[in-house]
Amino acid sequence: MTKLRIGVVGCGLIAQIAHLPNLQGLSPLFEISAICATSPSRLEQVGQRYNVPKRYLDYRELVEQDLDAVFVLTRDHADIVIAAAERGKHVFVEKPIAFNLQEADAMTACARKHGVKLIVGYMRRYDPGFQQAQRLFEATKGDRLVRVHSSVGLPFRRVQEMYDLIPAQVKTEKEIASSKVREERALLQAIGQERSGLLRAYSLLLQLWSHNINLLRGAFGDPQQINYAEVRFGQQIPSLPTPLQVLAVIDYGAELSCLWESRAFMANESWDDELALFSNERTIRVRFPFPYLKDTPAAVSVEETVDGAIVQQEVVTSYEEAFKREVKHFYDCIVKDVEPITSGEDARKDLEFAIAMINKASQ
Repeated sequence: MTKLRIGVVGCGLIAQIAHLPNLQGLSPLFEISAICATSPSRLEQVGQRYNVPKRYLDYRELVEQDLDAVFVLTRDHADIVIAAAERGKHVFVEKPIAFNLQEADAMTACARKHGVKLIVGYMRRYDPGFQQAQRLFEATKGDRLVRVHSSVGLPFRRVQEMYDLIPAQVKTEKEIASSKVREERALLQAIGQERSGLLRAYSLLLQLWSHNINLLRGAFGDPQQINYAEVRFGQQIPSLPTPLQVLAVIDYGAELSCLWESRAFMANESWDDELALFSNERTIRVRFPFPYLKDTPAAVSVEETVDGAIVQQEVVTSYEEAFKREVKHFYDCIVKDVEPITSGEDARKDLEFAIAMINKASQ
């Protein structure tokens, strides 16, 4: 069995909770050969925890090493992905693929030019519950209504209670400000300076709700158009981001329409995420748990009328971890030359979707 040598760039929350443990647990398939982090203390502690021999503070040194693939788990991806692909490394990059279309195009073009696989970390597409729901969606015909519902708060602060995370060295105010300016500039390149008031909505569509966009597209394809969209800002809460809602009506043609409702209420610690399909035949709901609850699959329920009675079923296909399933798929993409389910080209369409929502909301 081929064992792939992996370099990991970024040792933060998603790396420590999901990817490093899964790579280590799948030791017949992967070897963590090198890691990179900008925090020296975190770099050394993570390196010791996972027994990684090569440790770098600069990703440009890591991509020069003898590696088969690189995991890009930072917030800003483009330069790292391109540097890895140019050196013939396959790349797994966390979602969203980029902040704007220009970055996404540069990344996918570089991967194609150098003949490497580029997969984007939309783990929900690999969730066994969603994949079961997707088969049910495909079997349901006629007039249908899809509802995307996401009402999320801040259970993230509970993560430290759940996992023994290694913190980063605290950044200076200058470093934080510089990083924020770079990100805002890249985001505004996507939506335009005249829509700067919608910048946070666009950022949330990429960071929190790109999963929902990708699931909607994965299940039902690309819509014809967005008929209506609006962004609503709530009342400011001291020391917390302003509550925000994105509402939309999405047109899939004569037999399929979609309602989108996403809310970020940061004073609330709930996590309520669902994709539902309503039809004459049945109602199918797939509910997604808080993403850092391990071994917790999406819950699928089916409601049908049988002989005048309402029959409800709960469907559980597997408890295999979605993060682990996507990493195993990445292995198959490289070793068996399989095309990624969540490719760079597919992830680019998620950016187009988010930009279209912002454009419609600004009209």
